[in-house]
Amino acid sequence: MSGKETRYTLWYEETRGDDFNFVGKKNANLGEMIKAGIRVSPGFCITINANDKFVTDTGIREKIETYLKDAGPVAFETTRRASEYAIGLIESSSVPAEVEDEILAGYRRLSEMSGGIDIPVAVRSSGAISMPGQMETYLNIRGEKDLVEYVKKCWSSAYNVEAIMYRANRGMGFLFNIGVGIPKMVNSRVAGIIFTINPLNGDPSKISIDASYGLGEAVVSGLVTPDTFLVDKITLDPVKTTVGSKEVMCVYRQNGSDIVQADVPDDMRRSLCVSPEEVRELCRLGKLIEDYYGKAYDIEFGIDADLPFPDNIIILQVRPESVWSKKEAAAKTERKKDPMDRILGQLLAGVKLK
Repeated sequence: MSGKETRYTLWYEETRGDDFNFVGKKNANLGEMIKAGIRVSPGFCITINANDKFVTDTGIREKIETYLKDAGPVAFETTRRASEYAIGLIESSSVPAEVEDEILAGYRRLSEMSGGIDIPVAVRSSGAISMPGQMETYLNIRGEKDLVEYVKKCWSSAYNVEAIMYRANRGMGFLFNIGVGIPKMVNSRVAGIIFTINPLNGDPSKISIDASYGLGEAVVSGLVTPDTFLVDKITLDPVKTTVGSKEVMCVYRQNGSDIVQADVPDDMRRSLCVSPEEVRELCRLGKLIEDYYGKAYDIEFGIDADLPFPDNIIILQVRPESVWSKKEAAAKTERKKDPMDRILGQLLAGVKLK
């Protein structure tokens, strides 16, 4: 390895989309967003190289390889035990000093850039391959000690039973190093997801937005029924708007790491959480991202309570839309097969000459 790949941390501005093999896809996508002129929360990546050095220098890699030799046939129970063993090793081991120093230097610099000390950050898993929902993200992490502990938790989440089984079913190995993203937390008044197609029917002429109060975890994890906005992609005029019940919101835990749930007051529940101008700006950003990549995307956003419009709309995470694009690819493959099937059928059956 040389250059960027040998480092333990990289700022988002230093990365781009094709760096995913050593910072992970989520991190690389955020670097690419900056390149495209899209607003993202400032932050840095902990590289896959840092995770690799951690498991190598601490002896974790060797211990896991030895354990697996005697683990027995692959089954749920052996996987569960192997998961517990790997997670226990990772979370109880110390991060090598040179890796920890670089992580904490980045955190101090990010705090200074943000005008504070021990600012709240997210700790986001970022694998070099897409494994939706298999690894953890932690929100509102504050202070150097907590940051290091939650980075280890993020690394260890690659060994959740579901993540191990996901890889095993695809013929991948047990050991799996990941990148970690450390963006500054957005003080989200509202957060949610932009879909650059209608997620209900795959209509590419529409943009759909799900939004609710507080941090995005409430929408992403399905804790609430959000407000939904269906918008014409060309004119950006509203097609259908639905007020969601928005019963709870996720907010920062005061004076500590992590997030907690709070009830949403009745008057706020009855009102739309996003203004018409914010909806149009979210749609404009969604179109920019779709045009940049040339395909449909799911986009997580936060609307910062401390910033003026439109600077308050921050893109948190982007990923290719996966449901309808797979159906479309399957349909194209099926259509392509039909003429060939007819030709093969004729060849096998023989063609009558008149």
